[in-house]
Amino acid sequence: MPKSYYELIQGNQHFVDAITREDPHFFEQLARGQQPKFLWIGCADSRVPPSKITQTQPGSIFVHRNITHMVIPTDANLLSVPSYAIKVLVVKHPIVSGHSACVRIGAAMYHNPHGYIHRRLAPITAATRHPRAHQA
Repeated sequence: MPKSYYELIQGNQHFVDAITREDPHFFEQLARGQQPKFLWIGCADSRVPPSKITQTQPGSIFVHRNITHMVIPTDANLLSVPSYAIKVLVVKHPIVSGHSACVRIGAAMYHNPHGYIHRRLAPITAATRHPRAHQA
């Protein structure tokens, strides 16, 4: 795990070197534009990087990540992502991805607010207060 910015930069250089050895024109091709087939809306959790867990190359997935992978109808930032992905990039396969043991979802369900995030989690918290939310 990197401990400094320097190590992140070094890791990026290793990535570039490895890709360039494998395909010398890889970055030139990426620079021409993107044509991903998938839109990924997922959690910002650092343990769940979309390209790593799907073993895909850069340019394969158009990604939007946020806390709790929520799609909220009033979130202009989030709504611009699928709009751009579908209308401009012509993405055919949208994915809203969750992951097990999401700490923020648990915080919302068990009413454990944590700083500013409690506002974002309000829809989940409200849903868990509904009498049917806890029935299996």
